[in-house]
Amino acid sequence: MRAAGGVAVRREGTMMTRNRNLKRRIRLRMAKTGESYTAARRHVAPADRSAAVFERDVPADYLARAAATPIARTYKSLALEKLRLPAGATVLDIGCGTGEDLSPLLDAVGPHGSVIGVDVDENALATARGSHNDEQLRLLRADAHELDFADASVEAVHTDRTLQHVDSPQRMLRELRRVLVPGGTAVFAEPDWQTLIVDCPAPRLSAAYRRFVEERVIRNARIGSELPRLVRRAGFELDSVTPVTAVYTDAYEADRILGFARVTHRAVAEGCFGTHDAGEWLAHLSGDVFFASLTIFIVAAHATESG
Repeated sequence: MRAAGGVAVRREGTMMTRNRNLKRRIRLRMAKTGESYTAARRHVAPADRSAAVFERDVPADYLARAAATPIARTYKSLALEKLRLPAGATVLDIGCGTGEDLSPLLDAVGPHGSVIGVDVDENALATARGSHNDEQLRLLRADAHELDFADASVEAVHTDRTLQHVDSPQRMLRELRRVLVPGGTAVFAEPDWQTLIVDCPAPRLSAAYRRFVEERVIRNARIGSELPRLVRRAGFELDSVTPVTAVYTDAYEADRILGFARVTHRAVAEGCFGTHDAGEWLAHLSGDVFFASLTIFIVAAHATESG
């Protein structure tokens, strides 16, 4: 009886320790993401640790969610620093989406400056309008390949994960150079999907997945490493290139940004992944040990007098 009681006490103590550790991890996630206790617990300790928990569709709040991650806060802060916005400046935010970067830009230019947000998605702009009511802010639906602005009319240009999706990065960069005043600054933050690393005991699956993302999912998948060349050809003077690497050790956290299930199922539908390989791939990703990383390049440049 004495031994059995001792075992029971040890088990109870172990369970209490686990519960304390779980609550600590939940509180840390809540502080990091701003989620409720229930939402944070679902991701720290999901009831079903399987590929079924991965998201199948792009969530409506994807842009806001991505902007709230620690890595996004890090590289966005660095991009704003590189932009060197003087008080009173006019800054053009291309691909502003639902407006995650507008408030920091407005704060930087101050009450006498202005921010012009441009996007092709009217629904995203409507969301941005609903969360911003600033006299210094203009939100326009426009194609940044052909802007209705005069030459040398803005002091700064900012993009964040926009050039990876456009029809012609080179043509857009030339247009942004046209509207930028001599000496004005431009900062472009773009991932390079060649740098995507997802650990897997079957390297061929990692390679096939990355190849599918590069060739079928992201239009300009190598834009991060191409930017130094493209900005020079567009007439900018290159100032700096800063890599920032996102590291993920939690599959469910990574899935919320990288969308493993929806990309894998698309690869199957397009005949680039076999059903068996897809099952093996997702089963590994949802296992106990996970690692992935992706590098974002922050490219800072300025317009020269003769550009």
